[in-house]
Amino acid sequence: MTLAELVTQGSSNFREASAWFSRNGFRKGTCAWMVVGLLMTLAPAGATAAGPTETKGKVVYVDDGDTVVLLSSERVQIKMRLSSIDAPESSHTTKEEGRVGQPFADKSKQYLSSMVKGRDVAAKCFEPDRYERQVCELFLNGESVNRAMVRAGFAWANKANHGRYLRDRSVAELQEDAERRKVGLWAGRNPVAPWLWRKQCWQGGVCASAE
Repeated sequence: MTLAELVTQGSSNFREASAWFSRNGFRKGTCAWMVVGLLMTLAPAGATAAGPTETKGKVVYVDDGDTVVLLSSERVQIKMRLSSIDAPESSHTTKEEGRVGQPFADKSKQYLSSMVKGRDVAAKCFEPDRYERQVCELFLNGESVNRAMVRAGFAWANKANHGRYLRDRSVAELQEDAERRKVGLWAGRNPVAPWLWRKQCWQGGVCASAE
């Protein structure tokens, strides 16, 4: 088998590719680094990247309008951050001074709790965030919980950082519809997106009035 054939078959052929280098006069340490580089640059897209993982379990805790704890069928607790959405920020003043909660934060949490707490759900998870929460889309009876939160007006489509976190683009359309219908937080005056609240209120000290 040629080197090109070994490399394009992906990372499972690391040992065979390394042996090819050895047979052709390269030193052992050099072999390893050359194989890694070739596998990263020449292997087909997705050959080594892990795709989304799926799990099922029961929601045992709702932290706020976009964060839950799932007890998996393997009896492991997994903290999950709902993908593509951002719910009103809850108060964190008991842990960090000045982190005031947003209007509709409690109602957002209550709405999510009414949907999923104590219920069996399925989760499609993509990656951990910087707080080590799994970023996931939740499904209840086959319907997306993430989309339901935005449709009901209890979360925003997450457009922070120019839409970097908006994995499901259709969520933005659901938000526009909720705005037109003035449901949930859109019934209030001048709702502030959570990523702007964190900057203006938590960092800048300029906070909107309560509900």
